[in-house]
Parts: sequence; C-alpha cells; structure tokens
Amino acid sequence: MPKFLPVLTAVFAAALAALTLGVSSAAAAPTPCWKTLLNDYFRDGRIDQTYQLKCYNQALSHLDEDTLIYGSAVRDIKRALASAVFGFNTNHPGGNGPGPNSLLPPPGGGKPPTKHNENFFQRLANAIGPGNATSIPLPLLILAGIGLLLVLAALASYAARRIQARRVRPQPATSPPTPPRK
Repeated sequence: MPKFLPVLTAVFAAALAALTLGVSSAAAAPTPCWKTLLNDYFRDGRIDQTYQLKCYNQALSHLDEDTLIYGSAVRDIKRALASAVFGFNTNHPGGNGPGPNSLLPPPGGGKPPTKHNENFFQRLANAIGPGNATSIPLPLLILAGIGLLLVLAALASYAARRIQARRVRPQPATSPPTPPRK
C-alpha cells in the first residue's frame, strides 16, 4: 500500500488543479444572453428585463427536460418574448397598459414568495443552494461532500494502520522450563 499513496496523492492533486483551472477559465468567459435570461427567470420566477429576441429562443432551446415537463418556464419565457416583440411590459403591475398577454396570469402564479410559507429545509436550500442557472446543483454538492468524507475516512484508516504497525510490540513472556518426568 505505501507505493500507491504518493501516486494517489498526485492524481488527487492533479484532478483538483484541473478542476480549479477549469472553473476559473469558465468564469472569465462572457456570459451568453440566454444564460443571463435564465438566471433572471430562475431568481424569482419572473423575467424582469427585456432582452434581445434571439436570447428568448436560445433560452427555450437550453431548458432541461425536467423544466420543460414540470415547470412553467416555457410559458413564462414565451410570454416575455411576446411582451418584448410587441413592446408591452406585462410582467410587472402597472406596465404599459393592456398587451397581448394581459389576460394571462403573471409568472409564478401571481403571488410573491413569502418566507412564512417556507419550511426549514426550503429556507436552508435557498440560503446555501444554487443561485442561478449555471451553478452546481445541490444534490451534486452533497454527493461530493460525502465522497470527500469517505476519502478522508480511508486516509485516516490508512494512517491508523501505519501508526499501529510502527509500535514496538513487547516480547512474549517466557515460562520456566518444565522439569523432566521420572
């Protein structure tokens, strides 16, 4: 086992360095407009700004399957696209008057989210969870934490065995020789 520890450490350090460099280079690139639009939508369930028309179509094409099936993002983004095309702002109360979507309910069901309707776990997830569309999902962060704990437990076990192997073991006590039988 001692031969594999330096190799394992080197592989782990290389993977960590590659991950760090990959994240920093991705952060330096300019954010595409469809990501900005999705971040705006996922922040509070509304699209608060007006974007270029191509951004709405690109955002619709980049939605994941769960959001397409279970969410109202497609309807809300199409509503915001129609508002941008016709120049109406129907996403906010007191917009520019009745527009083509004035009969549709506002995005998010018309009720602003309140802290009183959230339980402890929802508030915790909102506090530490993903803040935009490009962040790492919370279950993946939890799995990474569990994996890191398992690696640390394995290293602790290995260190304990090494320490135990280096201990000086006392010699067994010798018994006096037995007298011969007559």
